[in-house]
Amino acid sequence: MNFNFGINSFLRREITKIDNTLLPEGFAGDRRSMRACMQVVNDILNDMGLASAKAQGLVKPITSADKLRNSEHIVYLLVDKEGNKSNGSVIGMLKMGRKRLYMFDERGQCNETVPLCVLDFYVHESKQRMGCGKKLFNYMLHEEGVEPEKLAIDRPSEKFLRFLQKHYNLTHSVHQTNNFVVFSGFFNNTPQDKETHLKSSHHCGISSPQISPYSTGNKLTFNGRHTAFKRETTMGQIIQTNHLM
Repeated sequence: MNFNFGINSFLRREITKIDNTLLPEGFAGDRRSMRACMQVVNDILNDMGLASAKAQGLVKPITSADKLRNSEHIVYLLVDKEGNKSNGSVIGMLKMGRKRLYMFDERGQCNETVPLCVLDFYVHESKQRMGCGKKLFNYMLHEEGVEPEKLAIDRPSEKFLRFLQKHYNLTHSVHQTNNFVVFSGFFNNTPQDKETHLKSSHHCGISSPQISPYSTGNKLTFNGRHTAFKRETTMGQIIQTNHLM
């Protein structure tokens, strides 16, 4: 996505981490340059958020400058330094944050968790299927020190699920009533889980079913944002999948 200002002057790295200050990580400058940078980031977040919402068929954007400013979330921006006549263009956005969630594992046991969540993920249409999404996602994994199977995904599209399957071998998904999706391995006990998993089923205040209705082992499919869970059909099995970004 191109802008009428020089991206490279403000986002100096190929991938930039933005928090609720609306300033790139490691920013240094006087008050005037700080205000200018914040305005640039404000415009980028708003425009990229709108583009992401349009691509997902959403009425309202998930990401905006105001939403980031009033949260503890993090946005990673991927920049093409040579784009827009070497002024730079923003080609990818990944929004991350922790949320307190009640999650059912594959046995139907409820767990109170605070996992790192993928909240919004968008690669500009002109740069899809070129490895940009994987580059951005890999950077986030390294920066956050997290394994892919430990993430909770907020209402992923079928395209995003295929992306995760292709690049990270995440195939056994466990769908949740809160529209998040996790994968086999999310509930395994590791040192990383001490911060993520807080309580088991008898503390959740939610009845634990004998068999989880959310495991893909029970032939449930998921169709992205603002859609319901539905059982697999023969027709669904023969639909050709698109190439991944």
